[in-house]
Amino acid sequence: MIIGTDLQVRQRWVLCYFSLLAIINACTIRHCLDFSLNRIVRESRALSKVEPIRNPLKGKGTSRSSRKIEGTLPRQTRQKAGRDVLKSNRRQMEQKLLQASVITTSNSSDVWTKQVQVLVTVSFYAGYMLTHIPGGRLAERYGGKWILGASILFSAILTLLTPTIVRNGGPGALMVLRLLIGFCEGPTFPAVSALLAQWVPENERGLLCGCVLSGGEIGITFVHLVNGMALRDEDWAVAFYVVGGGAMLWFVGFVLVCYSKPDASPYIQNSERDYIKSQVSATLVTAGEADETANEAAPWSNMLMNAPIWALIAANMQHDWNEQEMAQELQKLLQELQTKGSTLWKELESSLKVTAPHLWSWLASLTSGQLCDYLIAKGIMSRTQTRQLMSWLVFVSISMCLVYNKEDGARVWSVLAFGAYYAGIKVLPLDMSPNFAGTLMGISNGLGSLPGLMLPLLQQLESEYAIVGSIRAALWLICAGYISGDVQSYNRMPIRQAGAG
Repeated sequence: MIIGTDLQVRQRWVLCYFSLLAIINACTIRHCLDFSLNRIVRESRALSKVEPIRNPLKGKGTSRSSRKIEGTLPRQTRQKAGRDVLKSNRRQMEQKLLQASVITTSNSSDVWTKQVQVLVTVSFYAGYMLTHIPGGRLAERYGGKWILGASILFSAILTLLTPTIVRNGGPGALMVLRLLIGFCEGPTFPAVSALLAQWVPENERGLLCGCVLSGGEIGITFVHLVNGMALRDEDWAVAFYVVGGGAMLWFVGFVLVCYSKPDASPYIQNSERDYIKSQVSATLVTAGEADETANEAAPWSNMLMNAPIWALIAANMQHDWNEQEMAQELQKLLQELQTKGSTLWKELESSLKVTAPHLWSWLASLTSGQLCDYLIAKGIMSRTQTRQLMSWLVFVSISMCLVYNKEDGARVWSVLAFGAYYAGIKVLPLDMSPNFAGTLMGISNGLGSLPGLMLPLLQQLESEYAIVGSIRAALWLICAGYISGDVQSYNRMPIRQAGAG
């Protein structure tokens, strides 16, 4: 019994673990097509050149020379050879017919133009941005568990359907599918934020929340490895089955062991429940108060007139832009491997060179998060000062990264920038308004995803005008000066109105 007590797993750690896996799954689902699209197009173009095979049963495909040779052979030999040829032709025909099913009038090589490929890629973000804010509000009202679970589940189902849709519907159907996947995945970050606000004590927020919210770095690395291994099998669909299947398994484990609030969990010990209640934000609505304030509208006007939230939005835009560019480096590596006919394992050194910054960024987020918690707990710096310190570190790192311009030194600075970002900026919705953490994450992360929708245009502007890089650095500077880690006034407004009534 004593051993069982010593080995008791903290339920807040379990919640954070599954939340981390949720972010990883969401990231792999988002980027899986980006890493596979080039191979889909190449396969379509290659198959469009395959000439149809005539049915060997009709005998129309036999040449005169072959019939002449057959006539000189003994009858039994001809019969045996004929059966062998027939079996071989049948196998070839089945393979070609299977491949030909990929080519339809809407899926020929002619329709996979560069413009169409861009539209397929950005269609995800059109749906992704739409459901951020509604997802956050739903998670705050009804609990983050089922909102997050449904978000990943439906995204996983659609991901599993992607190969079938591509092979039968072409790029048009794929655009609609990616739009729906983005629509389903939009509530992920807001729902995770609503869960973390209920479960993570303030003195552990930097470490645990930074660890969870930076899970996308692991997700990008994982989807790169999965697609890299699929190069050897020469079947791009494998990546979608692995990613979709993994997300389905996550859903089963998540709904069995995780709950929206500590009071709802049957597995949590009373001591941990009391500890969480005593350490979460003093302004957070408790389970008993939740019913009284469930119908309260969010203070939209106060939120949108708040300067720190716009600084947060600008920072999220900058981060998403940088993240998209780093993901493209991994995509280019896979394209180069495919062009050379090589595999991920044969070019392991090059792969590690490109993927390592993502893993180091996640580890850096743990270190910076722990540092933030220490500085706040010891009273060395206030919460706002700590978040601003991390923001200044991001600014300096990004500036140095621009100076080195994608050289080896730039990767080191990008690791520092991303690590400080998750502990200093990404956790701000939980600092600013624990009661509306889902809504704030929906606003900031939803609008922050705008670069994903406009990335081709932004990259063109950056290549044509050098001043764009300076503007990006200036925006980081503005963000560092205006962000705040203090609880904002609109956090308690609806609660006070409910109490007054």
